[in-house]
Parts: sequence; C-alpha cells; structure tokens
Amino acid sequence: MAAIHREPRSRTRSITLWVVAGIVALLLFLTLWVAIRALMARDALLGAVPIARSVATSVLSADGDISGDVADMQQRARTAASLTSDPIWRAVEIVPLLGSNLTAFREAAAMVEDVADGALPPLSELASTFNLQSLAPVDGRFDLATFAAAGPLLGQARESLDDAALKAEAIDTENTIDQIGEAVDQLIDLVDEAKTVVGGLDTAVELLPPMLGADGDRSYLLLSLNNSELRATGGIPGALAVVNASNGKLSLGETSSASDLGRFDDPVLPLTESEVTLYQEILGRYMQDVNFTPDFARTGQLASAMWEERTGQSVDGVIALDPVALSYILSATGPINAGAGIELTTQNAASFLLSEVYSRFEDPNDQDTFFAAVTGRIFGAVTSGATDTPKLLTALTQGANENRIHLWSAAPDEQALIDTTPLVGALPENTETTSGFGVYFNDGTGAKMDYYLKSGIGIAAGDCRNDKRPLFDVRVQLSSTAPTDAADSLPAYVTGDGLFGIEPGNIKTAVYVYAPSGSLAYNVTIDGQPYSFVTTEHDGRTVAGIDIQLEPGQSVNLGFQFLGAANDPTAVSLQHTPMASLVQTSLDNYLDCDAVQIETDESTRENSDT
Repeated sequence: MAAIHREPRSRTRSITLWVVAGIVALLLFLTLWVAIRALMARDALLGAVPIARSVATSVLSADGDISGDVADMQQRARTAASLTSDPIWRAVEIVPLLGSNLTAFREAAAMVEDVADGALPPLSELASTFNLQSLAPVDGRFDLATFAAAGPLLGQARESLDDAALKAEAIDTENTIDQIGEAVDQLIDLVDEAKTVVGGLDTAVELLPPMLGADGDRSYLLLSLNNSELRATGGIPGALAVVNASNGKLSLGETSSASDLGRFDDPVLPLTESEVTLYQEILGRYMQDVNFTPDFARTGQLASAMWEERTGQSVDGVIALDPVALSYILSATGPINAGAGIELTTQNAASFLLSEVYSRFEDPNDQDTFFAAVTGRIFGAVTSGATDTPKLLTALTQGANENRIHLWSAAPDEQALIDTTPLVGALPENTETTSGFGVYFNDGTGAKMDYYLKSGIGIAAGDCRNDKRPLFDVRVQLSSTAPTDAADSLPAYVTGDGLFGIEPGNIKTAVYVYAPSGSLAYNVTIDGQPYSFVTTEHDGRTVAGIDIQLEPGQSVNLGFQFLGAANDPTAVSLQHTPMASLVQTSLDNYLDCDAVQIETDESTRENSDT
C-alpha cells in the first residue's frame, strides 16, 4: 500500500502557528508600546502637579517670574498629550476593560495640555506686573488701576480653566484600575483647585472697583457680630459702623450700636409667612435680630432698611463679621492697642471679645464704646497698608469659608457676583452630586451664654425604600460647658439674670435644620425620645425646628429625620452657624435602615410652634 502524503496538513499547521505567533507578537508589541508610553505620560503628568502648585503659589508672590515653571509644565503637558494620542493608543482604546483606562488617561492629558497652553500664559504675564502686595492700600486708598490691569488676564485664565473643568467632569474613571483612576483624579483635583483660586480672584477684581467707589462714592453698614449670643449667621449684631468708599479710599463714618436703634413698631419690610412662623416679627423689628434668618441677603435688606429709617442714610451694602474672624485678621495686622490697657492679639482676641470683656466692663454702654473702639482700631490697621497682605487674604478666606464674614450689596449685578462666593450666606442648595443641609442656632436666653455652648453635627443617608427616595438622619449634639455655679460666678449681663424666664446659668437655643426642597421632616428626637417640632418651608427648603434648654454641664443628642425627594443624592453638604468654637462635623455616614424610624404618615406626627 502506498504511503499517505501528509505535507499539506503539516504546512497548514505551520502557517497557523506562525499566524498565531505573529498575532501574539503584535499584541505583545502593542501592549509594551502602550505600557511604556503610559508610564512616560504618567511620569510627565504627575511631575507637572508640584510644578502647577508652585505656579499657583508664586503667581501672586512678590517674586513674579514664573516663566521657567510655566515652560516646564507646558513641555510636560505636551509630551503627555503626544504620548497618549498616537494611532496605536487610540486603536487599543477599543479593547474591553483596558480601553476605558487608556481613554481616561488620554482625556486627562489633553485637559492638562489645555490648561498649560490656555491658562498659564496669561497668569505668567499677570505675575510679572501684579502681586499680592499690589492689593494693599496705601494711606487708606486702594490702587484701582491695579485691578483694572489684572482683570483681562484673569478672565482669560478663568475661561480656560472653566473649559478644562467641563472636560474633567466628562472623564469617566469608574471602570479604571486604581493606579490610573487615582492619577486622573489627582489631575482633576489640580484643575478644580486652580479654577477655584483664579475664579475667586477674577470675581474680586471685577467686584472690588465699583464697590470701592470707582464709579461714585459708596457707603456700607458694618455689623460686628457676637457669637456669645447666637444668630443663624453668627451672633447678635452689636457695634455698628459706616464704612465710606471714594475712588478706592476707605474711611470710617458714623458709629452706633444695635441697641441704640431701639424697637421698630412694625417690621421695616414685609415678612413672609414662613419668616414669621420660624422667627416671628422681631426679625424685622430689632437690629439685634435681623440675622435670625440664615439668608444673609435678607439680613442685609432688613439691616439697611432699619439704618435708613433711623438715620435717614441709605447704604449701598451690609458687611458682617464676628470676633473669631477678627482674630484671624490680627494675624496679618499684628497686635493692636484696644485701649484701657488691653492689647488684642490673634491668640486672645476671640476669647476677650466674647467673654472677658463682660467682666472688665459691666455697664453695657461701656461695652458698646469698647467694641466701637476696637472696630475703629482694627479698621485703621487694615487700611494703613502695613499689614501682611498674604496673611490678610488667608485670614479673610478662612473667615469666609467658616461662614464668619458676609457681604450683601444693594446693586443686583454686584450681588449676583457675591452669590458665587462664600461671602453670600445663602440657604443650602442641592447640586448634581450632593444634597444641601443647614443647621442653624438662635439664642433664646437673651444673654451671652453661648460662649459656653459646644456643638457637633453628623449626617447619615441611605436608600431604605422601594421608591428610592433617600432617608437622611441629621444628628446634633449640644453641650453646655458653663460652670456649675454659673448663676453666681458669671456676670448678670452674661446669664441674663432670668430676664426672659430662663434660669440663670441655663442656655436656651432654637435649633433649625434646613433640608432639600421637596423633602419631608417626619421625626425629631431628643436623646432618642420623640419630640414635637415645628416644620414649614423657607424659600422652598423644608425646615424643622425645636427649642432646647441646657443646664450647666448638660449634653443632649438631637435627631432630625427627613424623607428626601426623588433623585436627591445621598452624598450631603452642610452649612451651619459659626460658633465661638469650631463645630465638629461628620458627613456622608452610612444610614442603618433597620435602626431608623421610617414612618412618614403626616397624621401621626405632632407639631408645635417653637
């Protein structure tokens, strides 16, 4: 029998093996190509991060030459963008799992390149002519031309960063490996930081010239707040002063006090039904109570109307700040001689102005005189031009971020700009990613006991229902650190001496929790026990409120439960009343659905006015 010829099959197998080997080799080549370029791009981009932060720090410094850093970052950004955009890289992006990582990294590299080429050149030009010391007044006058020159350059940089931020939002890192996701997130955070800084500066140079009197004289009512008697946006207005601005020059005008304005027979402006329900008509009848509401724009309107009705002077805006913010400012001015042998420093100003002053000056009139003198001396120190400007801006930023400094303008276009800053003191808002909450305190003691009030706030959220409406559990801890013998050891002016029916030494506080629009307040507890509460809406936000009274040394835990509206995010943001001491907060905690009461039948809920 003849032998069977098998050569074709062998040749076919050989060809197949070569094809497979070729494909494997190609895949290995592609993998190595992409991996090597990815490592090179990562090193270039992450190496640009400290350079970018150095640029942000140096752009307003006295040095001014950042051209070397800018060129270095531009080169790194272009290198990374080139490494991640070649045809091979783009082709491999179609590969499942691997592709999402490559796409995210390529988009991040392109974003950084846009920032380097679009935002950095105008900032570099700005740095050569403009620095923080340029913002300092000389003999009480700000150089408005400095702001005018900086405006166009900051506008260009801001536009570039705004575009980059939009691109950053579109980058999907959900399905990326940790190394890629963390690197991309770091780059996105860098863009967000730069956007915030440049955006704030751009708003400032647009807002300040008209407010400083570039287009005509301006006047502002300055409210000195006192956190020892709490109001929603800080403390009770005490000393009042008018700040005048004329072509960049600031001067201090008439001084007075909230008590000097006295009681108004009727609210100076019409109050809404919800304002009366929550804060009663005293919101519009006493200067001391205009910031019962957490909406500082409303406070500004009321305070301005009261000042005009009593003095005949119409002001162009209202400014408010508290003693803690003043203590931050003293880090820039240095100590000041407050008179009566008292030196105020950044270390002692808050405690002295919130507590010790009442032992030193027993007569309320003497206290008002002292507070007015302190306002004048700090104002003089700030406008003298001798302050450390970087420290001053840091102090003002910290005060604004802690809700301790507020600004309202009677000019709608200026107020629209203020609305974009932390100075606005607006009601909490939802964003696409967070549900906005606010926790606010108003004193009910009628005295200065809130210096001894401490607070902590925590919010937990979870999807506990079939309809996916989220549940929110807001926890507020209040503690009195007043001495046990407060009724005898503290001045009567501090305890109130029982004037409003509160036992001397006790602290009475109205607590209001603002929740997102469309939510339902369905349960309030004190130390775990159900408690009746008032609920209403304020400008669309759901509000729940109660009164609580603490004896010296007592602590309570308050719980406010809300059923959110459909599609409310379970991640939360928080605003709260700034107190004499910092408030401890804990957000985005997991809600144990089995442990929370989810009964939401309104017929089972007891409400009562606070």
